[in-house]
Amino acid sequence: MEIKFYFLVFILLCSARAYADTQLSRLAKEQQKNDNNAAQENRIDKKDVFSEVEDKNVIDFELPFEKDCYPVAELILENEFLDNRMIRSIKDEVSNSCLGTKGIEYVATNLQDYYIKAGYVTTRVNIPVQNLKTKKLQLKIIAGMIGNVIIENDDVRSWILPFTSGDILNLRDIEQGLENMQKVPSVNIKINIVPGNSYSHSDIVINTNRKKLWNIRATYNNWGDRSTGKMLTGISGYLYNSARLGDLFYLSGTSSTTGGYKSISTFYSLPVGFWDYEVFYSSSMSRQRVGLSYWDLDYQGKNQYLSLKGTRTLFRNMDKKITGSVEILRRRSAYQLGGVDLALQERDMSNLRLGLNFKQNFQDATLDSSLSWQRFMTWLGSEKTPDMESGDVSSKSQVFNLNTNYVKWFNAEALHYYYELNMGAQFSQVPLTLQDQFTIGNRWNVRGFETSAGLDGNKGFYIQNTFHFPIGNYSSELYFGADYGQIMGEIYPQNTFGDKRIIGSIIGVKGTIKSLGYDISLSSPLMYPVGLVEDQFISNFNITYQL
Repeated sequence: MEIKFYFLVFILLCSARAYADTQLSRLAKEQQKNDNNAAQENRIDKKDVFSEVEDKNVIDFELPFEKDCYPVAELILENEFLDNRMIRSIKDEVSNSCLGTKGIEYVATNLQDYYIKAGYVTTRVNIPVQNLKTKKLQLKIIAGMIGNVIIENDDVRSWILPFTSGDILNLRDIEQGLENMQKVPSVNIKINIVPGNSYSHSDIVINTNRKKLWNIRATYNNWGDRSTGKMLTGISGYLYNSARLGDLFYLSGTSSTTGGYKSISTFYSLPVGFWDYEVFYSSSMSRQRVGLSYWDLDYQGKNQYLSLKGTRTLFRNMDKKITGSVEILRRRSAYQLGGVDLALQERDMSNLRLGLNFKQNFQDATLDSSLSWQRFMTWLGSEKTPDMESGDVSSKSQVFNLNTNYVKWFNAEALHYYYELNMGAQFSQVPLTLQDQFTIGNRWNVRGFETSAGLDGNKGFYIQNTFHFPIGNYSSELYFGADYGQIMGEIYPQNTFGDKRIIGSIIGVKGTIKSLGYDISLSSPLMYPVGLVEDQFISNFNITYQL
């Protein structure tokens, strides 16, 4: 009897191992997809601020010809504080020229325009009394300074702002401060520059017009998977400016109506000057019954995800912004089948991710593009994964990701609409562990495959195209789109699908009615490998209600 018992245990363990090797990637990916859906649902988009000052071109610098002029060998700028390439270029143009009254005014005006374009809107260029017999043209730069920084109702602490009293006033710094304060909803920030008490000084008066310090949002959608339950319910609580630091906090929970999937996540963000710090943590559990040989066994997966991220603005001007980021990721995954730990699928990983983001504001268009590099690290007690230990994947893998969003508005007399392009790509020269693989075929890249497993690989790309047509009072919009995606190289699990390309389409309507938000759509796969698709038409909905 005892021999029979151990024999059954042996068969069970072997069967569990075989099942895990062939099926766990699908189950783990489904849980990861649910985790990503929950994170996307709770995300609050940040508002970028760009100047509306007219872009005055000072690059085509051409001095006027004058008969009555004086030779000028050198341009001297008193109290100059920039001394950058453009200033040096203007100095070179003026050197060895012949200037009259119009020429001197032209030089001063172009310098003034350049300071304004660079953000120094209260800095002035004066023309003092000249002695041109010395062949030197002297202009005086009067730097506009910040006097007092006045925050009405003491709503936020002044040290989160990238400027302070005594700084040279620069509109770019004020725009950065505006972004810091309006990254949370329910504000209508007004920043006024008013004359100060001292010569060349201006006071900055800030009124946040904050309407609310919190929100509660409930969600109901069919974004889940079949195995753990399609219908998902969620509730999220948001706190805004709780520490008077322009900070944002939320705590969120999501569960399938069957109870097969549950997750909890929390997020905190704090802006300080030109930096933005973020902490994100999530934990999820997936449970279901799976058929294995002669048994139905309990499958359980647990995921934990921690992200520590710092982002700094490196450059900004009237219509462009470049930021750099450093992020440390910690991920843990554990799986059981019939109470047996699946050790080969366990993960305890740390990663370092470096990123660059470029944004530009065009006339009736915006561009947002990010490039990141990711590397596995044995930090914070993490360990090499079993497939790294076996040599199936490399612990020195380097993962590059590129994501681009482009929006273009078209404003005809009878029709207003906009086109949105989303592109994503991943590249890695070596095989990657499951959690780092690139997936196409979900609601965030190639739509029409929301109920399929998608295609996984080490490298690939997708192109998502959507046309949006605002309707009614513009609180709703009709949209439709078509997407393309492709895996480059090997598809995982190996030998699963013959084709590496998919095309999908979608049509839907979304909007808000007071506190109620909705997004209802119908998507369909158009091209796909045999065996990938289960549904030819997929109905999707997401309903939110916010207090």
